[in-house]
Amino acid sequence: MTHNQWGRPWPPQDEEFVLPHDLRGPFIREFAPQAAYRHRNSQVASVLYYKNGGHSIITVRGAEHNNKPMMGKPTSVCWIARGQHQASFQLELPTYGDRSRFKAGADVNWEVSDFYLAAEKRVVDVERMLRPPLEARLRGVSRRYGLDSAQQVDEAIQDELASGRWSGFGADLGLATQVFIRIDLGQAAADHQAQMVAVEKGSKVQEAIDSANKARVAANIDDAQKLIAAGETFQYATMLAQDPGRANEILGELQRQAREQRHGALDYLTNLINQGVVQRHQIDDQVQALIEYSRSVSTTVFPNGLPQAPTSLPIPPMPAVPPGPADDAPAIPPAPPNDTVPGQGQGVQDAPSPGARE
Repeated sequence: MTHNQWGRPWPPQDEEFVLPHDLRGPFIREFAPQAAYRHRNSQVASVLYYKNGGHSIITVRGAEHNNKPMMGKPTSVCWIARGQHQASFQLELPTYGDRSRFKAGADVNWEVSDFYLAAEKRVVDVERMLRPPLEARLRGVSRRYGLDSAQQVDEAIQDELASGRWSGFGADLGLATQVFIRIDLGQAAADHQAQMVAVEKGSKVQEAIDSANKARVAANIDDAQKLIAAGETFQYATMLAQDPGRANEILGELQRQAREQRHGALDYLTNLINQGVVQRHQIDDQVQALIEYSRSVSTTVFPNGLPQAPTSLPIPPMPAVPPGPADDAPAIPPAPPNDTVPGQGQGVQDAPSPGARE
């Protein structure tokens, strides 16, 4: 036995049939008649299909045939509901910029205008089939207004529905419809108030966060200044005290800076010699001190834990250099000291004394 959309078995063809009050769509049932079909129900229209592709539409008011064979009987019969019915559901329409949603109620009064098309489209649920195009049309109106303009969007939708552009809505499913939309003004006002409270609360929270950050900076500024003034040694010591687990990282950084300082000293000395600023035979005690300083840095190890920061290493004695012609010119070492013994030590010949023989 054939069953309807509510799960109950259908009564035999010759028994009275009553449409439910909560009918979801006009397509009621489809069955294959076992004998000659006779239409007896006033609440439905029968759409009869034939093997040759023709069809007939039968109501209590009469029959309409389209390419019906002379002797053929129908292979299939569809019952399509007659009369006017209503589908009611809720909608959520976007506001301007999609920042929120208008809540709305929709009532769609529908009636079948083309029974054959309703059977072909198998319209079993009007809400499911009309909701997408209905929302698509209304979104174009609601997106022009913010949540604080619920009254205006309601009036704009009513003007749109009364414009005559909705007269064919649902015709592609064989339906004639009348659409009613009502914006929930109270809910829109409540949502707008909630948004304003949320914005105010968020502003106060952000203001409190900013004040806390300013207070934290003001409380730490003195310690930060002292840390900077204390130099790298104290800074590295502070880092190590705050996180002893970073000892290897901090020691490695100290070693790297020591190597860079060592290479810098050696490169500077080599550059002076290569440029002829300092002759190899002019290396005196001051230059020797620089060499010894470089050697001491290159052989530095850490047998007793954390070494001094590179800026705390002993500074090699450097001679005072008179200002040159340019600020960025390399420093020029002083002239070699006078020989204690004339003609010795520097390879410079003494000036001949008066009356001396050549």
